[in-house]
Amino acid sequence: MRSFIFILLALSFFTASAQKAGIRAVVTDSLEKRPLQYSTVLLISSVDSILIKSTRTNAQGQFTLDNLMKGDYKLIITYPKMADYFTNLRLSDTTQVSLGNIHMELKSKLLKEVQIKATKNAVRMHGDTLVFQADSFAVRTNANVQELLKRLPGVVVDKNGAIKAQGKDVKTVLVDGDEFFGDDPLLATKYLKANAVEEVQVYDRKSKTAELTGIDDGIKNKTINIKLKENAKNGYLTALDGNYGTGNFRDYGGMAGVFKNKLKAAAFATYSNLANESKINRSMRKLKGEDYDVIEVGDDGSSIMYSSGGDDDDDYGSPTGGLPSNLNLGGHFSERINNKTGVKVNIKSFDYKSTNRKTSNSQELLPGGALFISSGRNNDRSKSTGESIRGSFSYILDSLSTLKIAYGVRQSRNYLDTKGLDDTRNEKEAFISQNSQTNTGTGDAKTFNGNINWSKRFRKKGRTLSIDLQPETQSGKNFENSINRTTYYNDNGTLNRIENIDLNKDNSNQQNSVGTRISYTEPISKHWAMEAGYSFKTISSSSYRFVNDKGGLKIDSLSNNFKFINFSNVGKMVMQYKINSFSISTGLEATQTNFELRDLDRKTDFDRRYLNLAPATNIFYKIDNNSTLSANYNGYMQQPSINQLQPVRQLNNPLYQIIGNSTLRPSFTNNFGLSFNSFQFKTDEYISAYFSYGFTSKAITETEIVDDFNKRISSFTNLDGINSTAGNIYYSKGFAKLNFRLGVDLGFNTSNNITLINFTKNKTRNNQYNLRTTFNYYTPKVDISYSPSASFMYGKSSIGDLNDGKSLTHDHEFSGTVQLPYKMEFNTTLSLSFRPANLSFERNLNVAILNSYLSAKLLKNEALEIRLTATDLLNQKIGYNRFVGGNIKSENTFSYIPRYALIGINWNLSGNFIKSPAGK
Repeated sequence: MRSFIFILLALSFFTASAQKAGIRAVVTDSLEKRPLQYSTVLLISSVDSILIKSTRTNAQGQFTLDNLMKGDYKLIITYPKMADYFTNLRLSDTTQVSLGNIHMELKSKLLKEVQIKATKNAVRMHGDTLVFQADSFAVRTNANVQELLKRLPGVVVDKNGAIKAQGKDVKTVLVDGDEFFGDDPLLATKYLKANAVEEVQVYDRKSKTAELTGIDDGIKNKTINIKLKENAKNGYLTALDGNYGTGNFRDYGGMAGVFKNKLKAAAFATYSNLANESKINRSMRKLKGEDYDVIEVGDDGSSIMYSSGGDDDDDYGSPTGGLPSNLNLGGHFSERINNKTGVKVNIKSFDYKSTNRKTSNSQELLPGGALFISSGRNNDRSKSTGESIRGSFSYILDSLSTLKIAYGVRQSRNYLDTKGLDDTRNEKEAFISQNSQTNTGTGDAKTFNGNINWSKRFRKKGRTLSIDLQPETQSGKNFENSINRTTYYNDNGTLNRIENIDLNKDNSNQQNSVGTRISYTEPISKHWAMEAGYSFKTISSSSYRFVNDKGGLKIDSLSNNFKFINFSNVGKMVMQYKINSFSISTGLEATQTNFELRDLDRKTDFDRRYLNLAPATNIFYKIDNNSTLSANYNGYMQQPSINQLQPVRQLNNPLYQIIGNSTLRPSFTNNFGLSFNSFQFKTDEYISAYFSYGFTSKAITETEIVDDFNKRISSFTNLDGINSTAGNIYYSKGFAKLNFRLGVDLGFNTSNNITLINFTKNKTRNNQYNLRTTFNYYTPKVDISYSPSASFMYGKSSIGDLNDGKSLTHDHEFSGTVQLPYKMEFNTTLSLSFRPANLSFERNLNVAILNSYLSAKLLKNEALEIRLTATDLLNQKIGYNRFVGGNIKSENTFSYIPRYALIGINWNLSGNFIKSPAGK
């Protein structure tokens, strides 16, 4: 690989040395003969319309394009309010073209004399949006949008379809400005054809609140909008994905959908017992209702505004380990009628199962030098089934006001069966305690939530009013049986006593809430704007738990009947100053909360009232069209939760108990951040950097009392000295002529934490340093990448260390895809992971995972694909991880999907109903 990179760089050097052709000129106004500074100059290949070079004129209107190769070119010059200038040029190896003075004519003057048909540039800036003309970038026949994106400067698409633009993750891909069966990037880029695309637009999308109010809240998401050609806005998506393999592993998916302007309808079904689910499943699981900002008030009085839904819908639970078996059925419908009424409906039924076998081994050093050696084995089985319907209705009341209604209804049924055995020994390997547990449980839950929003923009620019009303109801029931056996031993390992517990737990809960929010913005002057808001939320909930022993007798200490009422008021004031490319916004959010907890069994009450403050400041400076600098500060209070103040006793394991601390005080956290982003279009370079620092005063931290049997009693207290620091630098550079791109990502984070163990402060410091680089070579025939990375971690504890706390890992991933004759494709990926031995673990842990596939595309439009996939060809996959840090070290194993091979038939009959323009 080193030789390959050296050859690429050498070729780049000698090629650059041989390029001697050049173009120079002076751009002026034809009327006043004044130089036109910052005119855009583009040089495009006449053969394939690919952009070769671009620049801007200086203060004297001059520009120079040097080191050009022999060939035919088209030169385009643009300037606001001036007609575009273009001319054809032919260059030899030594041509030095001087065009002298180029006089630009006003569009208004030329339009009086002749009609000009403008030619769109291959790449251009439209405000803050980077626009790529799709037809200017050559892709193979029948290519999808993913392959088109790979050809765009500053855009990277990995093997799984994940997209980065200008160094940032793209989580939203729109089609003609709207969601395309949801906003998942994979769905639109995988199934839409490149020849149906007119433009690709890349921009930073503001939050919904910022789009309405115009006041920057610092929240921006990198977004791609695919603009389809006028004669290709109607289409269909039909895909069948069937894979069957060794070990009875299966991965099936099917989808049928149509889209016609604003109408979109689809039905899908998927089943998989593999971790790497079908692309259909990964796309369609993201279908959800209309997102809106949820008024969320916790029992600690904190008020959080966030966008609901996330990347996945609420039904999906991503497995972190084990063997899955997941079934999904669903459908989607959305339509916008008369450009005034919008309707969206998503329905889904799901059945998720998982089994997992886990082991754990750990060592912990306590104050005074005591060493506990613990091990455990667990077998877990879980199942979740249910149905959901989500949707929205929107209506444009008039040109300035809109009504939106969003809703979601969900019901689920859950089953859990866990068996575990845990034991603790001392440094002499003598048993201290042993605990075995069996827990089985069933339950069901129902949820309804919604949001009604009325928003209005007034004729005075910047003046807005928005009102939200949010009702919600939740209910659930579950029954659990817990059988627990705990054995205690003397210092010499002889039996001390045995404790048996057999409990039945019958739980039910219900919660009803309603919230509202009013937000108003007012432009005070040309540069000043104000946002004021008020929210309230009231929650009424009940929790009933009946616990009885094996004989059916109620256990009062573990049973409860609670009623909880929470009423919170939230006031918000933000001021923003904005001038040219600079803006600063600062404000304060204050939350006043009253809550009442009624213990209906014991006839006791627990009331609490408090005020939370959350100041925030955002500073933004746009250095130029390609570079930005921002800084921010956020502060917030965190009140102790009810469980920290007055916990409800739950006995699942006699070796672990929680005791509340009614004297806890609120903590206050300060976070500071600084970030820089710059994308240089001419050189296809992107660089970003950020730094953050945060510290917490009176942090709510955990205390533990550990006895000789490793029995732990946990509580909470307030301590100072908790802080964290993090930073990152990312650099990306593209070499278009060599079809080569490299990236470097360097980051670090440190954290200082304090806990109390047996009345002794344990100050821990953890440091982590990460380096990742990527090298990618891409042509329509070959796609080769290499990504090495390394991570160094260091941990230290004030009460003593089991080791030096140091660990190093480094990984290497090689991937290559080759287009073969007869429409065949071959891919192989080699992932190497190295975890060297250290003072905690005596052996190296090195793993090599080799995956490959061979596919053949059939039919005229390549719609049918036959694929043979083989994973873990070297049979080295393991379910294992380990941790080193100061006074603790641990290693864990879990179930994993072993080596397998799949034979698959994938039918992707997707495309556009492309019609010839009228008259042709």
